[in-house]
Amino acid sequence: HKGAAGGMFDRAQHRGAFIDMLAPVEGEIIIEKPRPNSFSGTDLADHLQGMDGTLIVAGFMTHMCVSSTVRAGLDEGYLSIVAADACATRDLPHPTGDGVIVARSLHDAALVALSDRFAHIATVDQII
Repeated sequence: HKGAAGGMFDRAQHRGAFIDMLAPVEGEIIIEKPRPNSFSGTDLADHLQGMDGTLIVAGFMTHMCVSSTVRAGLDEGYLSIVAADACATRDLPHPTGDGVIVARSLHDAALVALSDRFAHIATVDQII
């Protein structure tokens, strides 16, 4: 995710930089997305042309970018498999001000919602 300057995903800051062991290798395609949906404002669909139609999705945050991308992927004609143990989210304040929804509950709820129509949910071991 290519975030705005000063934001959570600011690529110029440590918090937005590639993790060393996950850094792209020479020749690897890099798609920097400006919005939660990885298809929006990117050339992802162009790079996927001619592939088998199945996406394996992982990332941060389950309820936001993962969900948005998987839902858009269905609209683009792709079947998605979400690697549940390769996704995560964060605690969020309840919208009514009544406490906090803990990350694990939010993560699980997002996966259940996706499994209802948009994706198959599996572990990394099951996918491999």
